[in-house]
Amino acid sequence: MPIKLHAFGEAWGLADASPFCLKLMSFLRECEIAYEVEPFDFRRSFRRAPKGKIPYIEDENGTLIGDSSLIIARLSQRRGINLDAPLDDRQRGIALAMRRMMDEHLYWIGVYARWIDEPGFSITRDTLFASVPASLRWLIAIPARRRVRRALHQHGVGRHQRDEIYALGAADLQALSRLLGEDVFFFGLDKPSLVDLWAHAFLAEIIIPPLESPLKQTALGMNNLVGHCQRIQDRLYSRQG
Repeated sequence: MPIKLHAFGEAWGLADASPFCLKLMSFLRECEIAYEVEPFDFRRSFRRAPKGKIPYIEDENGTLIGDSSLIIARLSQRRGINLDAPLDDRQRGIALAMRRMMDEHLYWIGVYARWIDEPGFSITRDTLFASVPASLRWLIAIPARRRVRRALHQHGVGRHQRDEIYALGAADLQALSRLLGEDVFFFGLDKPSLVDLWAHAFLAEIIIPPLESPLKQTALGMNNLVGHCQRIQDRLYSRQG
């Protein structure tokens, strides 16, 4: 019986519009764990979410599990999976710090580029709310944007000026680029570890959507990151589904 994955859905040629959903999908695909995506419904999906956020899964026993990182950890433990097995203790520590940087910092720079900056917001609005008549789209998009702006301010990133925000994002990308170097995957492995799946998710959400921003231009200027993103994309998503 496949796992039921509650995610946002495809957008911009990506399997999902959220890096958190995308990294979870990548884990499931890399580990060949069968899953099916449940259609997203704004009210029902969030109401059932055990942590009030997307993604979450319903496992084979009908148990709801929230938070992409916790889901990956839980499934890894249950199924005896360890994508980080080739890493030594020092590398595992570095990899955890990298994943935290992407989850808790780089993510918010991407949110700013999509929801606050222009033309990102206009494209995001028309893509994510495409099912809403254009004349009514603003009635939903503007309150959503206001909530995002508040969340950015509470996080801290939203308290900075535009150029400062993108400089912070550029520093994150530079760190990833330096750590990858000329390797195919991080730490010189010949197949992805968890940090590779994380990096692909966040890089793909920056590089692939048609949202122009200084963050995207910085990422596109780092050939090793672009190549890494494409390798994972080809490995796991050459055929959607």
